[in-house]
Amino acid sequence: MSLTRILWMVGTVAALAACAGEQTVTDPVTVPDTTSTPSQPPQPQPQPQPTSHSGFFASSSGSTSGDGSESKPWSLAMALSSGRIQAGDTLWVRGGTYMAPFVVTLNGQAGKPIVIRAYPGERAIIDGGQTTRDNLKVSGTYVVVWGLEFTNSSSSRTTSIINHDYRADQIVNNGSHNKYINLIVHDGGTGFYNFSQFTDVEVTGGIWYNIGWQAPDRGHGHALYLKSDNGPVVVRDNVVFNQFGFGFHIYSNTGDGLLNNIRAEGNVSFDNGSLSPMGTSANIGNLGEMLAQNLGMVANMTYMAPSLSGDNLTLGSGSGLTATDNFVVGGNGLTKGSWSGSVTDRNNTVLGAAHSSQSTKVFVRPNPYEGGRAHIVVYNWSGQSSVSVDLGNVLQSGDHYVIRNVQNLRGSPVASGTFDGGSVSIPMGGVTPPTPVGLGSSRAPMTGPYFDVFVVTRE
Repeated sequence: MSLTRILWMVGTVAALAACAGEQTVTDPVTVPDTTSTPSQPPQPQPQPQPTSHSGFFASSSGSTSGDGSESKPWSLAMALSSGRIQAGDTLWVRGGTYMAPFVVTLNGQAGKPIVIRAYPGERAIIDGGQTTRDNLKVSGTYVVVWGLEFTNSSSSRTTSIINHDYRADQIVNNGSHNKYINLIVHDGGTGFYNFSQFTDVEVTGGIWYNIGWQAPDRGHGHALYLKSDNGPVVVRDNVVFNQFGFGFHIYSNTGDGLLNNIRAEGNVSFDNGSLSPMGTSANIGNLGEMLAQNLGMVANMTYMAPSLSGDNLTLGSGSGLTATDNFVVGGNGLTKGSWSGSVTDRNNTVLGAAHSSQSTKVFVRPNPYEGGRAHIVVYNWSGQSSVSVDLGNVLQSGDHYVIRNVQNLRGSPVASGTFDGGSVSIPMGGVTPPTPVGLGSSRAPMTGPYFDVFVVTRE
């Protein structure tokens, strides 16, 4: 059994061998260099290529007496506290449900991260339904959390008192130089929270939905709650929808951290706040109380259904802003406060949700870390029954692909087949929004056929 290490490169991906006889290969995907604009936050620098190292295994049926091998896996708690996992190692988490809380105190090194990754083709779930503590708290450094699913099976979604901790945070970053890649996060308290003092933090490629709870004052629980004293904190290519609270909540109370060098790029955020009966929250909101410094808001795509109102993309106020190439549809559009210093504000498109005079608009965002994977975003004002999508930058001729609606990840694919190098037809009939745990149905509106988001993967 041999394992090939993940090559830790910002903006590129190396081949990953999952195990003998079952191999997932990812081709390099180049992310455009956007570091030349002076007002943008500094980006993490490419790390040196790590050396090959051994891999370990955790299982929901594993034990403290195991040795971490595939045949004698550890329990997850044992694995995360084991002194045997060293810089450059991978911990493969086998399919199953793991009851939180968990704390990661492992430390990798620059160019030799510790990777905690779901085993290929298996569904590894962290469930916070039996705890009030943070479900996964990463207190180490140079740690990569990749491909895990987070949920909360507790059915209670309403509190009669104003309680900011009614459902526990699902992922808490408590260290520098950490990455969170291609996660699925739903139904907990705040999905991701970053303590402001930690630097070089990245959240990429996740799908976040149905997060939060209802209190007497408002809907609580945001998908990603971001703050940063120094940065960079980078969130990119995430799909975020249907929370009780905000999608992206860039916020800090006075004296509780700063909002410096935060960058949001290529994210899709729609209908956030729609689970609350007291009104929607912003899809992406920079809201203070501290003024933001050097905020990057680039190539994000948002949507607020015609039946919803409220803020959509809110840039707030601060010093040093790059707001370019955002595509904002519905709600109050794009709002901006007072900005000083270097400000770049251009090529942003703002439209109404029912903009029938517009032609169909399709965006394809290749995943920076997994070849053959991408998010497909379709604005379909005219309500076409299907759209044609060019996936030539994602798939190679002969690849077998599967396309799923992000609002029905465990259901049947909307399309699949063998890629022939041309365009792929995606039906736009829409799906019923996923039902939040503890509720009989979702308050969120159905977005299809006028808007939908898909994920394509190479199988």
